[in-house]
Amino acid sequence: MSDLFSLSGKVAIVTGGAGDLGSAISKAFLDAGALVVLVGRRAAKLDEAQARLGSPDRITSIVADVSDAVQTDAMVASVMERHGRIDILVTAAGIQHRSPALSFDHAQWNEIIKVNLTGAFYCAQAVARHMVNRKFGRVIMITSLTSEIGIPNISAYAASRGGIRQLAKTLAVELAPHGVTVNCVGPGRFLTSMTEDVFKDEVKAKRFLEVIPMGRAGRPDDLAGISVLLASDASAYITGQSFYVDGGWLAGGGNILG
Repeated sequence: MSDLFSLSGKVAIVTGGAGDLGSAISKAFLDAGALVVLVGRRAAKLDEAQARLGSPDRITSIVADVSDAVQTDAMVASVMERHGRIDILVTAAGIQHRSPALSFDHAQWNEIIKVNLTGAFYCAQAVARHMVNRKFGRVIMITSLTSEIGIPNISAYAASRGGIRQLAKTLAVELAPHGVTVNCVGPGRFLTSMTEDVFKDEVKAKRFLEVIPMGRAGRPDDLAGISVLLASDASAYITGQSFYVDGGWLAGGGNILG
């Protein structure tokens, strides 16, 4: 059974690797034996993440903006040149802006869609070309509960995450004959740097926690188990699925007051 979940010798790219969720997933992969390449836009943040994660012999980083197809292609080419293979891709890069839909800034809308959705597509497209040649690959796309339910004031973020869910289904169908699986992991309300403004507001935090049956916010390391599963041989016959790590929020009806 341990061999079934082992990632020993596998090469994984994690975009948004310096972020809270990306770092937690990267740590899980390292613990399972993988070689991990962190990808992000800021070198200093990547350096901090590498130092924090340890395992210096099995972790590297590349500065790249995933919303730029040229940079994404160059990043993938660099990983191939160094390792000769890419077994796992996690698209965890993401940004967010909170504003009512009727006054949402168009430039911010375009930036969020470009990074979150278009960037995920660019990465998956570039990596999958190599996976198809090897007849093996695991693509894990980070979505959100907002791909299932509506939450006020994050229309661009919700649209991008819902788009990823449908993108993953399409890629799963196209790539399945080539031994490549594509699945989504959707965190619920997690306590991260992206949501710290919500949890600093006692009223909003209380409302969110009231609709989570487990009564607590998610922690980044709550994604470890599902991520390793979907990256490993244990998930060989799982593709096109979305797995929500939400403390029971969706099961309870997904209600939120705003």
